Formats: sequence, structure tokens, C-alpha cells
Amino acid sequence: MAPLLAEQSWWSMSLDRQRSLAITAPLQQLDSAKAYIGAQRHDIRTYCLYVIDQVALGMRAQRGERIVVVEQALNDLISKCEPKASTEQRGRIVAWVIEGLLNVRGRGPFEEILTQFDESGMPRKVRYTFSLLEAKDLGDESFYLVASAEAIRLYTDLLARDVTDEQVANEYLFRFLMERGEWQKAAQESGRMELLSLEYEQKVLRAIEIAEVNVHAFSWKESLLPVLQQARRHVGDRIRAENSVLASLRDKLSHEDTLNQSDRHNLCKVEQTLDGVICRHTHLSHVLMSANKKFAEAQDAQCFRPKLLSTLASLEHDLVRPMLLQPLGRVSANADRFSEFVFRPEPRPLPSLVEIVERLLRPERESSSEGIDVEDNFQELPSEPAFLTAEEESEAEQVLASIANSCTLTDLLDELASQGRSLKLHDLVVTTLLKSLGDPDSRIQVRTGQAKVENDLYMGSELLLEPREAQSHEVEVP
Repeated sequence: MAPLLAEQSWWSMSLDRQRSLAITAPLQQLDSAKAYIGAQRHDIRTYCLYVIDQVALGMRAQRGERIVVVEQALNDLISKCEPKASTEQRGRIVAWVIEGLLNVRGRGPFEEILTQFDESGMPRKVRYTFSLLEAKDLGDESFYLVASAEAIRLYTDLLARDVTDEQVANEYLFRFLMERGEWQKAAQESGRMELLSLEYEQKVLRAIEIAEVNVHAFSWKESLLPVLQQARRHVGDRIRAENSVLASLRDKLSHEDTLNQSDRHNLCKVEQTLDGVICRHTHLSHVLMSANKKFAEAQDAQCFRPKLLSTLASLEHDLVRPMLLQPLGRVSANADRFSEFVFRPEPRPLPSLVEIVERLLRPERESSSEGIDVEDNFQELPSEPAFLTAEEESEAEQVLASIANSCTLTDLLDELASQGRSLKLHDLVVTTLLKSLGDPDSRIQVRTGQAKVENDLYMGSELLLEPREAQSHEVEVP
């Protein structure tokens, strides 16, 4: 388990990630139990984040925010979200949110059970306690709400930040940790650099794939071309910065003699991670350079398909579609001409008196036998060969006639196999024996046994074969 821990860096950070998820649990619990106060149509989680934001804004200017100010701000927000809500209902929601963030009903800090891994890789349960808001009496007969570090982290982690800004900030933080010699934190930040590079790669690839799916509904020049130009600049800056960091790291590894074994091991892991990040960004730069070519190929395949050769005009592309692009007044003025073009009237045939008289005075042709089917006109086709020939049927009769003693079907099939008889003969013999079941006129009495046929070609109950001549001899001897 120990080598796996060295490779799986997320195990060392799993507790931190669980804490980030645990501090959202009170918000989820308040939202799931909102039916107790009749607030099914309200988003309690949004109200909780709004309260934390108001308290954090108050902490910037002073020691906190007065509880009456927070209650009034939340009451105004609820009125905007649900104008029909009554004053009593708004009061219940305000009390539900603020008391839930203070954990008044729990009478203490929030508590969650998390899983932590020790150095040997064994999991164990740990108790995580935290608070979101605290009410403090500052002596002026008013209570102030103060946001905890967990509440501020909850609010900032849910803010959507651009991944490019995250990468730049992460790079400066990594350089700062390297200069201070905090190798363990630097190794964790290098893993974050790798995840951010992966996130940025998927973001760019997704934008290119959307453009390739439907080029008609996407403006390459206005929508994606600026994104690609910015991405090329960003990836180029990242590659240069990461190569600079990697060079300084390798210089520190080669000249720093005061590093212990653990710190040197962490720096070697950081070096491998930076190599992977640089390789991913280099591959992404090639993808960005070939993006225009891929879009041009998709445009050629979807927009500029070769028109098939046809002697007739395409009514849809040559008439109907251009007609729909014209103003309605112009189309209505020429509607009759369009309808005549689409549904051209066929003239009725006019009777010709000259042709009628000519047909009536035309002499009758003598009858000819060319069109009559006679026997000489038919060609004899070779018939399909019969499945069983007379020789094979005669051979099967000889096999059945050779049965002089009582035996089983398995014995007979083994004998035929040893003689090298054909499979078609096997089928004919078995079929004949099955027809003889219960037939008093057959020369061989066939009965079913309790055992099964021991043969690869046939399956079913065993057949007991006994010649009727042998039965008559057995009766006459006594």
C-alpha cells in the first residue's frame, strides 16, 4: 500500500477535498428540509450564500455585520424572488436561514465524519467540526454576525474563475513556495498545475469540437478565432514560464547540497509533473495550430459538397428555396408562373381522323407461329441431384440387414464409424430406425431405453435393436 500512496497524490489531499464538500452539507440540509416552513418554491441555498456574502462585506469595513441589517437584506431578496410571499412567510424563511447557518438547533459547531489515510495507507474515521456564522455581542446592545474561515472558503470556492487566471496565479504561488523552500507545498501545487493544464486542454478541445459538428450554426471568424488566438498566446507563455521554472528546479537539484532525502524526493516528483505539464501544453499548441485546417476540412465536407450530375433541375434547391428567400409581395405576383413551372399542365391528346382511317384500312397480318410456345422452344435445364442416391439407400438396407444380434444404437454407430461410412449413411440408418419404432411389420424391433445415446453426432434416448428372426428362434428352441 505504501508505494501506491507515493504515486496517488490525491490520497494526501483527500481530507482537504472532503472538507470542501463537508462545509456545503449544512446548506444542503437546510434546503432539503425547507418543507417544514412551507418554502418549497424557494432556493434556500441561494439565500445562505447571500447571507454569507452580506456578512463578508460587513467584515471588510468593520468587525462584522449587524444581524438586523442582514435580516432586512435577506427579506428584500425574498420579496424579489417571490413577490406573493406574505410577511409571516418571509420572516420564517429569514429565521430558518440565519439560525441554520448559526446552527442554533444543533447548539454548537457543525460536525461531519470524514475518512483519512495514514502513512501506511490504512483508512480511519476522523471527526471534522466547523462553523459558518457566529453571533457576537460587542456591547452596544446589538448582535453582529461574523463569518468563519470555512464560510469565506465556501463562498470563494464557488466563484467561477477563468482557468487561465488560475494557471498564472498558481505559477506565482509555486515560485514563491520554491523560494521559501517549502518543498511539500510546492509538490502539491505542481499537481494543481497539472490539473489546471488538463482543464484548459479540455476547454479548448471542446470549443473546437463544437465548431466541427455544425459549421452552419457557428461563426468561426467571430466566435472561435479570437479564442484560438488568445489560447495560442496563453499556451506560449505557459510553456516559456514552465521551462523557466523547470530549469531553476533542476539547477537547485544539482547544486543544492543541503537538501535532505525527503525534500529531494519531493523535488524529483515536481520535476516529473512539470515535464508532463509542458508536454501537454506542447501538444495543445499543435492542436491549436491545426485547428484552422480541421475547420476548413469540416466546412468542405458540410458546405461544399459536389453537386451530382442530373438532366433535371432540382425543384427544392433551384426553385423552392430561392423563392422562400424573396419578399412575399414579389412571390405572390408570380405565384401562377411558379405553379405552372412546378405542375406543368399536360395537354389532352387530340383525335386524328387521318390516323384512324389509316388504321382501319391497314391489311391484316398473317398469323405467325413465331410467338407460340412449342416444345422445341424450351431448353432443358439440368435438374438438381437427389439428396440420397440409390446406392446409398441400398447400402443402408444392407447395414440394417446385417444386424443379427441384439445391440444398441450406440454400438451400431460406433461400428459404422470404425468402417469409415459417410455421415449421410449415418443419418439414413438412424432415420430408418426411428421410423421403425412401434412398427410390427419391420424386420428389426426398435425400443427406447433408459440410457442416453453416447455419440457426438446424436443426442436423445438410447435405442435397443433386436432382429425379429432372433426372437422367433428363441421361442422355438424351448
